[in-house]
Amino acid sequence: MPGYVLVVESDAELQRQIGAALRDAGFDLHAEADAAWARKTVGTRVPDVVVVDTRLADIDGFAFADELRHAPETRTTPIVFVASTHRGVSHRAEARRRFAPADYLPTPLDLGQLAPCVAELAARHAAEATPPPSPAPSPAQASGEQEIEISEDDLSDQVTPPPVPKGTLRDPAQQRERRDVERSAKSLAADADDAELQGTLKRTPFARLLQRLYAKRATGSLLLLHEATKKIVVFNEGYPVSVRSNVLGETLGRILLEKHLITSEILGESVGRMQKEKRHQGEILVEMGALSPFNLERALVEQVEAKLFEVFSWTDGKFMFKAGPPDAGEHRLLERSAAATILEGIRRHYDEARQRAALEKYADQYVGLTSDPLLRLQDMTSDSVELAFIQSIDGTRQLETILDRAEIARDKARLLLVALSEAGMLQRHETTTRRKGAAPAAPVPPPVSSLPVLGAPAPPPPSSAPLASGQLSMMLQTVRTQDYFWALDVERDAPAGDIDRAYEALARSFHADRYRLSLEDDRKAAQEIFDRLTEAHRTLRDPAKRKAYLAKLARAADGAGDEAPVELPARARLMTPAPPSSGGTAAAGSPSNAAARALYEVGLEHLKARRHHEAVESLRQAARLVPNEADFRAALGWALFRQAPADARAGRAAVAELRRALQLDERHRAAAQHLAEIYAQTGQPDLAVQELERLLAIDPTATEVAEELHRLRTK
Repeated sequence: MPGYVLVVESDAELQRQIGAALRDAGFDLHAEADAAWARKTVGTRVPDVVVVDTRLADIDGFAFADELRHAPETRTTPIVFVASTHRGVSHRAEARRRFAPADYLPTPLDLGQLAPCVAELAARHAAEATPPPSPAPSPAQASGEQEIEISEDDLSDQVTPPPVPKGTLRDPAQQRERRDVERSAKSLAADADDAELQGTLKRTPFARLLQRLYAKRATGSLLLLHEATKKIVVFNEGYPVSVRSNVLGETLGRILLEKHLITSEILGESVGRMQKEKRHQGEILVEMGALSPFNLERALVEQVEAKLFEVFSWTDGKFMFKAGPPDAGEHRLLERSAAATILEGIRRHYDEARQRAALEKYADQYVGLTSDPLLRLQDMTSDSVELAFIQSIDGTRQLETILDRAEIARDKARLLLVALSEAGMLQRHETTTRRKGAAPAAPVPPPVSSLPVLGAPAPPPPSSAPLASGQLSMMLQTVRTQDYFWALDVERDAPAGDIDRAYEALARSFHADRYRLSLEDDRKAAQEIFDRLTEAHRTLRDPAKRKAYLAKLARAADGAGDEAPVELPARARLMTPAPPSSGGTAAAGSPSNAAARALYEVGLEHLKARRHHEAVESLRQAARLVPNEADFRAALGWALFRQAPADARAGRAAVAELRRALQLDERHRAAAQHLAEIYAQTGQPDLAVQELERLLAIDPTATEVAEELHRLRTK
């Protein structure tokens, strides 16, 4: 039976994914971002299982686990480590032995494995904690003497606090918001003639309205009216960023109480102080030590989300959207993308009848993902199983067939299809036949190979972080100066399928959804890169346009004379030996080399700080910009292995990169040493010895290599 789980995770996105997986499995959750507040949480309520990252904001997860094991109340509490660091097999074995009962799950996290793991540990812990059978009757019972008994009413009085009168939940902040919404609604309604969109939710459901505003990249205010309820949703570039409501019940205190983050007594005290001191309730709760700053931030976001998701339950009402900059004042940024918001709203409020109505237009139709890349590549979910289901919708099957053959539960598949439809990601296909060699209207890349093709970009995981400002500006500079074949990293005679796959992977990396929370300059840079990639794809995908573009490149090269550089096809660029460079680094004579060098340096910094995922992202970009640089390949190979040393596929990819580095420079000491280290750590000492012997034969003065070789031989 599911129990109470404490999640201690500093990565907000990873914490959200863990929470969603465990919540779907029926667990009662509490989350903190650091060990300091997790200690207070444990003191308030002892969890049945603790899920903790090996790297926290204040200390490492192992130190926190030590504290749990030394505290009497948590000495036997099961611990599940999320290994964002120390991913090796030896670390896993040591953690399981030292902190038993415990389990150890490496990142990238398999969310499908998480809930069963937690459930098994919780069940085992509950079974071990079951009290022994009741002893025989006491002498007092045998003699008929009366014993004191505790009734269920006595226990319920202790477990369930008395309800708080509704009046005390009407905090001053919510009352001010109500007055503000009433004034703003009157102002918007007075200028109805200037509205860009207006209508009824019966004709245009809220989910579809969100999609329309997203497609228009609209910025402005949306007024929603339903009976006596008024809500104003502020949009920025198509994303809902804040919601205000005139409903007094949608308060921060009520949300915290419903989630068991505070007690009714603490709520009453905070409201009293708020009315007396004229301060925000969240600030007072943190000051009281009743709520961590992290959970306050999450609760404030959930408060805004609750106001937004409630609109999905409206089957009728009126709306009016007015474009323009948002009102001055504080607007809390919502975390979800437009597509993810639509999915969550549908999950919460669409019953079976509404789901059927949304999919009715696809009955007996072949459906696929839309050909519009802005809509098709939206960030709807980070669940790998759901992503695989979405990517399988390729226009070759009818709707019912998709539901019947789905590898996920039918009701879950139907909800995803409804969300895809409302988010504009789904389209009907008029015919199922394809011309030989033609690709579907909405190309969907196959799963990434475990051994990446050199020079071929691989799509990043949905949860991976966007590039930093400096990296983005360098990528933009190089994309501006190179031709379309370079931009997509394809050969000039590449077939349509290769162009589709290359574009899909790169465009997903720079889609607006990935940068929606970034600074404005970063959003603009990513959008320009995305637009240039899209234009390159459209040009090279069309045979006539590609022919005209090749003729244009030829005329430009002829006009430049002998001094014009000859742009080689992608595969030829990969196989051309690198020009000699000082110190074994990339030359800085072109924008692409300068950008690659900067990305390489950033990647090395990430490696030193054990931010292996970020290191892989930076080094992969550097290797793509200058594919024939041994330093970049060697560093990328080592980063791939350090990111997931227990993953056989990652190990093979790492070896492939290091082998490529040695093909470019057979004397590359770092590549050979990394290769030997991987062989040694993966139980292949003979191969490690061979690699070091080869390097020592080339450079007999390499004392470090000789020492490592001696260590392996005598081990």
